[in-house]
Amino acid sequence: MSTNQNSTEHFLDSSDPPLCTLPALLGPPKQAACFSLCNEQLRVDSIAALRYFVHPPENVNLKAGYDRLSHKQRSFKRVRRLDHILTMCLQSKNSKQLLKAEVITWRGILKKIMLGDKVDLNVSYHNGVLYLEEQGPRKMYCDPISYLGYKFETWCSSAYPQGAPGGAVDLQTQWNAAVIRKLGSLNVLLVGEVDCVKSEYIKHPRPEHYVELKTKTAKPGEDVYRNIDWAKWEMQTLLIGGSNIFVGFPDTAGIVRQVDTLAVRENLEPVQPKIDWGARVLHSLIEYCARAPDTNGVLKVWRVQLRKWYVDIRELGPAEVKALNQGDVARNGILPASFINGLRRKSTASQSV
Repeated sequence: MSTNQNSTEHFLDSSDPPLCTLPALLGPPKQAACFSLCNEQLRVDSIAALRYFVHPPENVNLKAGYDRLSHKQRSFKRVRRLDHILTMCLQSKNSKQLLKAEVITWRGILKKIMLGDKVDLNVSYHNGVLYLEEQGPRKMYCDPISYLGYKFETWCSSAYPQGAPGGAVDLQTQWNAAVIRKLGSLNVLLVGEVDCVKSEYIKHPRPEHYVELKTKTAKPGEDVYRNIDWAKWEMQTLLIGGSNIFVGFPDTAGIVRQVDTLAVRENLEPVQPKIDWGARVLHSLIEYCARAPDTNGVLKVWRVQLRKWYVDIRELGPAEVKALNQGDVARNGILPASFINGLRRKSTASQSV
């Protein structure tokens, strides 16, 4: 292996022997915390942004209202960094449980790993925990196609149980659930946006009551189910513990002519090879990064390039890390310095008890 920190190493291939016991079974999901994002304001352990599932009216027009959105309203930031998750880990009433995780990341990242999607990650390792976030731009734009999905969400949810659906598309508000579950021997914390929940969630706030909302445009004479990206939809839902996906099928004019509830499989055997691949990637990264996670207290940042069934890795140089974190909060590796300081304070407090 080259000692040049800027060189890329072919890190893992699907044909390599695994570093973990397989099959890596998914343990039962448990909601450990949550947070609301309202106009970029973070509220830990809050359901302020939570929405409840309601059945949509017939023949709703998902294109209605797009032309009235200003350019500013169509633009939004996609949260890629782990900062909100890490703040939740420090501030939540279940902080102690959250900080027992060995892997902390967004649900969407693990989904992409398991499906063999092309994705670039930035990774740091600190005190026995692997942290993964996605590399890429944060600014997003709501185009007419993606608007259909956002509009469908407004027609299928309400701010109150049994409330009225509808309303304007709001790209600045979302509710995120933090789920802890085992992946083989690893204790993994996954955080992801939840579109809405069933009314049963009020008394029993468990992942089984999460509802994923999706749309698929149906062209005349087309089998609407044939072109669904089911592998992506299902993995996204099952990772966080959801049990079903509610789908709207708008025609080319944007009118929803059909809806259906699709159940997520309970028998994971058909997708176990994908789950195993995810476990192999995480175990290999932990083994690799734990060898030398820092240099004189400065956490390293690795750029991890995942392609279909192989992984490349490269340690970023100081200039690259500086560019990655430029104009941002003070960081050590990819972690906010405030988070590391918070961990120290919690450790000191627990030792003094």
